Amino acid sequence: MKVGINGTGLTAREIIKLVASNDEFADLQIAQINGRSMTIETLRDRLLYSTAQGHSKLNVEIKKEKSEIVVNNQTIKYTQTTTPEKIEWLPEVNLLIESTGKFRDISKEDSNPRRHFKSPNNKLRGIVVSAPGKGGLEDLMVAASPNIEEDLGKIMSTEPFVFGGASCTTTATVPIVDTLDEHFGIESCYLTTIHAVTRSQELLDGAHGWSAFDTLLHTTGATKATNEVLKKKIPLDGIAYRTSDKAGSFIQIDAVLKKQATKEEILAAFKKSKYAKYISYPKVDCPPSSYIRGDTNMVMIIPEQITIVNGNRVIIRGLYDNEVGYAAHFLRLIKLVLSKMK
Repeated sequence: MKVGINGTGLTAREIIKLVASNDEFADLQIAQINGRSMTIETLRDRLLYSTAQGHSKLNVEIKKEKSEIVVNNQTIKYTQTTTPEKIEWLPEVNLLIESTGKFRDISKEDSNPRRHFKSPNNKLRGIVVSAPGKGGLEDLMVAASPNIEEDLGKIMSTEPFVFGGASCTTTATVPIVDTLDEHFGIESCYLTTIHAVTRSQELLDGAHGWSAFDTLLHTTGATKATNEVLKKKIPLDGIAYRTSDKAGSFIQIDAVLKKQATKEEILAAFKKSKYAKYISYPKVDCPPSSYIRGDTNMVMIIPEQITIVNGNRVIIRGLYDNEVGYAAHFLRLIKLVLSKMK
């Protein structure tokens, strides 16, 4: 059972690098990448070097005559087709990661990921979008969805299936919000994220927005997505500050709890939560955003930054790698899906 990837953006490249270099994902095989506008030479360079993440230390070679790229001895077919219906996926590609950011809205034909199922002679059995679903496309997260086995069973019962994998901010928000709610109950909650620069920001002030060199107030879909993934109705709102940081984002959860809690009790709750193995902790005081780069966990909680106000208002601060952290947890979802496709 092999995987195909449509797209060569930041998330797609981190997915490729993790599959090639991280033992947790060693059993995954990428058979084909469709790069749309990126040449195979550019993909090689982007896999080797990253402004945000540095040198990957991968061994990347090109077999141009065969349209193949070899990443740490894994040979991957490379194609460049912009229209989903025209991509010729290899017959061994049964699961597709849609990672362009363009095809994630099932309510609009031009951005519907189901267009891939119309490609010639494809053997696709399902698609998982590495972005929040839109237009009614359901999002799942392997360590967050309370009934992940049941939810996947329903979605995958009718092939070909398609669903989304939420977002980097949702991935970081869910472990904190769900753990607090499960152990102490949440009356209300406010999310603030100081987010690294995204592709939607302008280099300079322009028709579509302000410069990425400025700090911008922005909405965040993570508040709605968190409740949808958890199947809860926690009063939850929030805001995102878009910054010029390369990668590495801060998160702050300000929650009013239903019962009082101490800092020690809150830390203990995280240590024994179902997310414990996906939560990391810094080894330095007051870590900068760059400290989180390369961390494959959902979120890094900063213990000394946990604040209790009036007994039942708790403020949790942490970090998340909005590239690597999200890509890693998304791949955990892919592994689960593949295990059920056999």
